[in-house]
Amino acid sequence: MKIRPLKVAAALILASIIVTVLVGAAAALAYGVPSVGVKEGDWIEYTVSITGKGTPPPTHDVRWFRMEVLQVQGAAFSVNLTARYANGTVGSAIWQFNFTEGHVEGWMIIPANLSPGDTFYDAAAHTGKPVNVTIQRQEEKIVLGARRIVTYGNDSFRHKVWDKATGVFVASSECFKNVTNRAGWYIEDLTVTVQAVATNMWSPELILGLRQAEFYALAAVILLLAAVILTALLVTAKRKNADKPLFSPSWQRNIAVLTILSVTAFEVGSIFFFPFAEIGLSFAQINLLMQTIWTALVLLSMWLRLKGNYFAHEILMLIVMCAWWAGFSMVLLMDPFTASTEAFVSTPLRLLMNSLHAIFSIPALVFGTWLVALWRPASAAFPAKSRRMAQLTTIFWIPSYIVGVIDFMVLHTTIFG
Repeated sequence: MKIRPLKVAAALILASIIVTVLVGAAAALAYGVPSVGVKEGDWIEYTVSITGKGTPPPTHDVRWFRMEVLQVQGAAFSVNLTARYANGTVGSAIWQFNFTEGHVEGWMIIPANLSPGDTFYDAAAHTGKPVNVTIQRQEEKIVLGARRIVTYGNDSFRHKVWDKATGVFVASSECFKNVTNRAGWYIEDLTVTVQAVATNMWSPELILGLRQAEFYALAAVILLLAAVILTALLVTAKRKNADKPLFSPSWQRNIAVLTILSVTAFEVGSIFFFPFAEIGLSFAQINLLMQTIWTALVLLSMWLRLKGNYFAHEILMLIVMCAWWAGFSMVLLMDPFTASTEAFVSTPLRLLMNSLHAIFSIPALVFGTWLVALWRPASAAFPAKSRRMAQLTTIFWIPSYIVGVIDFMVLHTTIFG
């Protein structure tokens, strides 16, 4: 039998149409299936800080927890969640996730590779009604030592940050205000902040063979040792002529300028690149540590002044004031106080502590800056001219630090209940 070319062509066209339709349908079905970005054995750990007025229910007063992925089957998987509570006890539970059914457990793990404008289904939102949550934006940033793309989403209750490739959240902030839970526990006004501190889902980037946190810690130690050695040399160096300065006025000026540039660059670099989350400290803890270092340097500076070493005194004060002003300026630049001052006056205790801190710290910073500005290389008039400023700086700096320590213990520990 003779097959006509026209029939062959028609058959080929029909076959092509069928294949195209099938491929398109398969792609559409695949696109509609939420992607699971985690696998069995993946884990991530978090620290939790709670601030505000009132106390959380004992069953929810968690300060650290770890999620470890167990079995993954399609769009469903289970997670072993281990939590450490404020009273030191530890508990664990198995949580079930299913992206198709909208089980995302408070947005802790969402479908992977969602971009701004994409949505995921939450069948049990805090309002009690199912919702489609929209990814608001994304950016590239350092997360636990590695450069990752993170996405953002929020509602009136929570703000979440997720690692895009895995869908695991890496930071969150949730506000509880005038809330009564199912057990009848009333929460007046609390903010729960969660930060990822360790994971095995990606490896930190290395600098000279060291993890970023290790590299920066080593650099900080080297700089601190260099500052201590320089100070020791300035104090103990023997001079042929006791009346002759160790450094000429021009060299003193050069050292002062180099100090300003180095400290400012180090402070700005630390704010932008130091992986604070890896060391597991909250912002309040880091701030207390830095204030302790600055106070120690101020006291050392004043001791050197009493010994007559005004140049070493000036260099240490330059380090403290440059670091403080550079850090304060960068915080204002990155997170200006334009939205609200509620965080400073949300409770009478916060208002009292922040007011006391301001009463002492603002004059201390003003007088410290003034003291630094009065200095001139090899100036014979500087000791007498700056005596009052040095006294006032010390008088206000010490109580400012003491109030800061008490403020930390009251607001961030259970020492006072």
